Amino acid sequence: MYLKKAAIVAAGTVVGGLVCYAAYKSETVRNAAKSTIKAGVKAKDWAVDSYQKTTGEFKEIIRDAKAEAELEAEA
Repeated sequence: MYLKKAAIVAAGTVVGGLVCYAAYKSETVRNAAKSTIKAGVKAKDWAVDSYQKTTGEFKEIIRDAKAEAELEAEA
């Protein structure tokens, strides 16, 4: 019984390894992976740019609010 289960696990491991190796060597899978990575990099760049732009706008709003508060305090 134990030997049968071990043989099934071993065969499954070999088949899984062959499938992974074939996918790794496949140009279609490689091209799809490259496209996915490129899209991820573009999305990351967009998110970073949006964050920096928004942060800059908030800092400007805070500076303006502080300047207005100082002018009101002086008056």
